[in-house]
Amino acid sequence: MNLADVITVNTNYTRSINLERDVDSVSLVKSYIPTSRSVYALQKAVDTLKTEADMPRAWTLVGPYGSGKSSFAVFLSHLLANPNNPASKAALKVLGETYPVLEDQFNEVSEMTRGHCVVLITGSPEPLGKRLIQAVSEAAIKYWQHRKEEHPEAVKIVISLAKQEQISTSEIMNAIKSLQTAIGKVEGNGLLIVIDELGKFLEYEARHPDTNDIYLLQALAELAFTGGKSALSIYVILHQAFEQYAKGLGDTLKNEWAKVQGRFESIPFLEATEQTLRVVANAIQHNTSIDSKAIKTQTDSIAKALANADALSGTLEEKEASKLFAKCYPLHPVSALLLPVLCQKVAQNERTLFNYLGSEEPFGLKQSLTTLGKVGDWIYPWEIYEYFIHNQSASLVDHFTHRRWAEVVTAVERLGDIDSNETRLLKAIGLLNIIGNQGGLKASKTITSLCLPDKNLVEEIIQSLQTESIIQYRKYNSEYRVWQGSDFDIETAIYNGVQRLGLFSIANYLNTQYETRPIIARRFSIKTGTLRFFETAFVDIDTYTNLSSESTNARIIFYLSQDQEDSRKFQSELVSYYGERDILVEFPQTELLRGAIADVLALREIQASNQELHSDPIAQREFKDRYQAALQIEETKYSEIIDHPETSHWYWKGEAFTVLNKRDLQNRLSDILDDIYKSTPVIKNELINRIKPSSQAAAGRNKLLQAMVNHPQQEDLGIDKFPAEKAMYRAVLKQTGLHVFTEKQWEFVAPTQESTLYPVWKAMESFLETTEKTPRSFAELAKVISKPPYGIKSGLLPILYLALYLVKNEEIALYEDRRYLPSLSKEELERFVKKPDGFTVQLFKIEGLNASLFQCYTDALFGKEKPASVIQAIRPLAQFINDLNEYTQKTTTIPKKAQALRSAFNLSKSPESLLFEGIPKALGYKKVDNQNLEGYADALKAAIRELKYAYENLLKKQKELLENAFHLTKNSELSELRVQLRGRYKGLEQYTVDIDGLKAFIMRLTSETDNAEKWFSNLLMFLGNKDSTKWRDTDQSRAELRLSEYSKRILDLETLNLEQKRMAMNTDQDFDVILLKAIKKGDKERVHAVAIDASTHKAAATIKEKIKIQLNLESEELQLAVLAELVDEFLQEYQTTSQQASAIQKKLELKRINNG
Repeated sequence: MNLADVITVNTNYTRSINLERDVDSVSLVKSYIPTSRSVYALQKAVDTLKTEADMPRAWTLVGPYGSGKSSFAVFLSHLLANPNNPASKAALKVLGETYPVLEDQFNEVSEMTRGHCVVLITGSPEPLGKRLIQAVSEAAIKYWQHRKEEHPEAVKIVISLAKQEQISTSEIMNAIKSLQTAIGKVEGNGLLIVIDELGKFLEYEARHPDTNDIYLLQALAELAFTGGKSALSIYVILHQAFEQYAKGLGDTLKNEWAKVQGRFESIPFLEATEQTLRVVANAIQHNTSIDSKAIKTQTDSIAKALANADALSGTLEEKEASKLFAKCYPLHPVSALLLPVLCQKVAQNERTLFNYLGSEEPFGLKQSLTTLGKVGDWIYPWEIYEYFIHNQSASLVDHFTHRRWAEVVTAVERLGDIDSNETRLLKAIGLLNIIGNQGGLKASKTITSLCLPDKNLVEEIIQSLQTESIIQYRKYNSEYRVWQGSDFDIETAIYNGVQRLGLFSIANYLNTQYETRPIIARRFSIKTGTLRFFETAFVDIDTYTNLSSESTNARIIFYLSQDQEDSRKFQSELVSYYGERDILVEFPQTELLRGAIADVLALREIQASNQELHSDPIAQREFKDRYQAALQIEETKYSEIIDHPETSHWYWKGEAFTVLNKRDLQNRLSDILDDIYKSTPVIKNELINRIKPSSQAAAGRNKLLQAMVNHPQQEDLGIDKFPAEKAMYRAVLKQTGLHVFTEKQWEFVAPTQESTLYPVWKAMESFLETTEKTPRSFAELAKVISKPPYGIKSGLLPILYLALYLVKNEEIALYEDRRYLPSLSKEELERFVKKPDGFTVQLFKIEGLNASLFQCYTDALFGKEKPASVIQAIRPLAQFINDLNEYTQKTTTIPKKAQALRSAFNLSKSPESLLFEGIPKALGYKKVDNQNLEGYADALKAAIRELKYAYENLLKKQKELLENAFHLTKNSELSELRVQLRGRYKGLEQYTVDIDGLKAFIMRLTSETDNAEKWFSNLLMFLGNKDSTKWRDTDQSRAELRLSEYSKRILDLETLNLEQKRMAMNTDQDFDVILLKAIKKGDKERVHAVAIDASTHKAAATIKEKIKIQLNLESEELQLAVLAELVDEFLQEYQTTSQQASAIQKKLELKRINNG
């Protein structure tokens, strides 16, 4: 169980009142508690109704937020309304329960009447006159709604005026006078007008001095002074005096406002603590099960202590106080006395009080009820401190209270959390300090002893806090005070700082501090799918020339006018100074804005130049709060420029236009953009329809571009499911009519006139018409369609460019860095997106071309299917050249004409010059005419054939070289060659020490992986150190040389290998095999492998020593010469003898066969 089970809060006391919304709430009337201040005001009201004499009947109810002004106005309206209404009867009953005499007086004045016609208005930032006449019209209709006769003429006039846009003060006043007369004729008692939150109308008036609503108030007050049978009574409700709303106005206007204020009698609406406590007591409702006697015993004791300390409010007696405190339970009596004063000083008076009572805010009453476990537990002052710290600390009222609050917070932070009771008592002392002089309600020994459950701890804690210099005792007024450790006067420092600032440029400050805050034209953006906004900039009389007079983007340029001279300059020079995409705005009310900025600048200077601020924690906290408040005020004043556009003068193209409010401004901005971008297409895809798409959107766009090239004949370009690129496709290509289904398939076409993209497409076609003589870059096209009236965003450009290319591909040529592109590869598309200025486009037409030469091309390349344009004719040939591998593009081993044809594609400036100049010249035709066309087609075919088979011929030659190098069968299939080589050389790599990669070559030569073509390609890659498709002629020569070297060494290894195997079969001894080779100019190569076992080696050693002795007598050169000739002669004789022996052996074998 907790106290939330037995204590509740009447919600009628915990919500703010809206005059128009709550006027018919009977429950609100029944729960109203007439306070001393409201009774005073009611007495004044009823006194004026007792007589028809002239007397003041205009009042101003002035008080802070939440002080009960609106509740009073609702209550008064029912007291004066038709006495037969249920709400009126309820109001009289409530009044009679506490003030029966006053009830009798209201009954007397309303007896036998239909009561007042009641007009209730809640303030808003608009002209008071228009809102007033609308409210009067509604009230008059309601007042006559139950009468059978037709509305009197006065009501018809009011209704008619309410429908007009412009109404003068005299028209309003004449209508109200007529209505008063009509009310009197139907037994009415008068006309009551209540204007709640008049400050909003006054703020609007201050920003729009030409509305003259201040004079309307004056006229109403003067009319209310006039008596009669149905007199006018008017109440206006304000949170501060009239003059506070006149800040920033000139002295003349301030004086006029002061005169108007004098016409209204001011009634301060701020209740005494006692009255507020009675409201609290009525709001807190106790369950019947609560132990009221136990509570009363405690409140009796506490009330006695408070009375002895002279801490009770006003005329509150001890016994009455005890009863009141008991009704306010579980609020501790000290908390109950503190709460109303804190609400007045620190926040929004009763509004904050009722927030505390009824909201779910931290440390509010409702939350505290859930934490109190039993009857007898109290909400002590430290919890009230926590409530204000958590929920209201930013709503400080005056500098003095602000400083005291900062001192308390700093002291609490210094103390830390070493002892919860110490902290709680310190917070209670702090609150008592903050409320200031309230008689005996101060941090005296008596009062502080009541602020904790255990009184015995208080004295000990007090001693500890004094020892730590957190608090001190002031004997002269017998109270404990939080130590005041700061002598820094922030307000004086701000004043001095502002004086030092002098004149400064508000425009420069706003441009630097707030940079560009774009204003989006919402209707236009939603309608077109293209986000459009106006950049904002601020200028003044000294800085307007610093801003560029032309801009690629739409701008709203605010001119900060400070006096009449500035305004004249604006009219004479600035209105026509900037471009057609610029809206000019004269903002005439810079004084308040300048003051707000000056405070911020002064505070920044204080922080930078006052060293004592950094060592003073109280001053630091005060500075921080003051600086945050100044920033908020600055932001508010800055925002008002846009939030209240009606306060400024607006111009476009040199013409003034009216802006009524923020919504109207939005409509105006969209209207202007409709005019500027009248030809912008509707493309509703926010991913790509922007200046700089995100990386995810850019990736989707790249996929869309690929699909446009690869799958133009498929529905949705073959894009499956629904990735980002499909949404782009549908918005940009499908819905605009660029990609449609024709008779047989999907294809790209030009949009129809019904498409919103049609004007942009026509602009792109017009651009193409200018490229017939010379190519132009897409960057130039971008300049055309990105500007008004089209306004295409950068994210869309590549898609539209490619669509144009695909639709016009038979008429236009595309170049990258002057190189003709017959098609777009994936890499080229990516470069096209990243660097479109590197790509150019040119339009070609077939009219006037050499028909005979064109016929030769069509005969050579197309046969029966004749192309219709230059691009159709050149594209397949250009594609063929473009697809040639790197070897074919660079080799000089092909005929000269084929080389020249290849070069012509890189040198020609356009497809037209290539077709009718470059190619003929490459084929040897200096001048082409009908006389020398014979054989032209054959020459072209021959050159193309050479290029087509250049690489194939390279492979064929390399195959023949491989066959020759290893003495293989000629014209064998690659697979057969591979089998032969693997059979001969498998495992031969173990006989080499891998000098110059021979081992690696043998392993590739005998590899069993891959197919034959890939095997051969790997051999060539190894020999040429690169893929054979990328060979240069030097790579080919190098590969052939390496093949020759490797093959010779492999053949030698083969010979060694055979001798090794032969010897291994004939002996079990260890042996070495040495290869002897003799090569002599003009003679054939002689090779012989010699096997040397141990016995041979031993026999040879003696002979070798004898030879060495002889050789050592000669020079090294001669020694080598002798050995060389000996080896050569020996090999020659040995091989001759071997051949002869072999021949004899063959003859003997043959003879044996024949005889056999």
